[in-house]
Amino acid sequence: MNIMQYKDLEFLNEESFNKETQFLYLHKYLYGGGTTFAAHLLHQTGYSKKKHNNIFRVTKRTESKLREFGYGLHYQNISIDLVNKIKFPFIILFKETHFNVLARLNERNDRSDINNNSSGILVIHDHRDISDNVVPHLANWNLVTIRRTVQNYLKNRYDLSSLFLYHPFYPYPVITSNQSERKGAVSISRISFEKNTDVIIKANKILQDQQHNQPIKLFGCPSRMYVHLYLGGYNGDFNRYYYGIFDKSFSALSSILAQSKFVVDLTVLKHDGGGTQYTFLEAIHNGCALILHRKWLENEYVNPEYCDFKEGYNCLAVGNENELAEIIKKDPDTSKIVANARKLMDRHVKSDWSYLLKTDVPKVV
Repeated sequence: MNIMQYKDLEFLNEESFNKETQFLYLHKYLYGGGTTFAAHLLHQTGYSKKKHNNIFRVTKRTESKLREFGYGLHYQNISIDLVNKIKFPFIILFKETHFNVLARLNERNDRSDINNNSSGILVIHDHRDISDNVVPHLANWNLVTIRRTVQNYLKNRYDLSSLFLYHPFYPYPVITSNQSERKGAVSISRISFEKNTDVIIKANKILQDQQHNQPIKLFGCPSRMYVHLYLGGYNGDFNRYYYGIFDKSFSALSSILAQSKFVVDLTVLKHDGGGTQYTFLEAIHNGCALILHRKWLENEYVNPEYCDFKEGYNCLAVGNENELAEIIKKDPDTSKIVANARKLMDRHVKSDWSYLLKTDVPKVV
């Protein structure tokens, strides 16, 4: 991991702790939707242009150096003793293992209403970000959700109100390519339980048996446990289709997607579905057709009124490996699906999170 001394960027401007929003990333891993959310949020709002644009992670001690977060951003490790000095915390991602940080932030009593930019913000990405243990400590926080199903879950399960906002999206330059020349399918999701990567592996085996020479390529950060338990380990079939972790940059992502016709994301999450994820938005932005799990579009938690995707209109959908292999083999025309999916992008590009931030950064138009 690249490390730079604080002289290269502005280091730990504690004076700004009382004047501006400070972003906290309270999770062990720097891969996945939370990381991509941070990148799009900070770039879209213009916060990435600040000299001290670093994100904070809470560790045992404060470091006098900055580390690469990815996507042109940096993060800084600070001790929990500095957390009390943050007047306007914005928690990008929270996991219960960082409960001590939430407790320390709750010791402050100067929060006010969300509309005048001086409250603590906590983004809830899905149901795993919250639990019975955490809920009693959220009374003074303004919760933000990015899918209607998650908003409904918080209200129905915990009687917690939250502000719903669409995922912010920074419309970075993409590598252009002729739609007719695109070939094959890729997966750019984390390789984990809820992503159903095993279904992709099974589909690839079917394609192989049918002598189809373009298997679905797997990119992304793997869960070692999932690979071991469900994919046969790193010496099994998984390794035949795995192309590694791509660099955390918009250009690296676009270079993968520019030549791909399909992006496969088979996410299925309890208490969730129907809305967007960043893998979906990246695919659409780069002109790829989405292949989603049908359970993301239709399940007991999804209100059809709020479902963003319709099979055959702005995405393709499958329920198992046989259906997935069949789509890849048939290689249908996707021009209308891609065009219809693009209709979703404008609301994400224009999704305004800036009023939640206490900052002097001009809004990016």
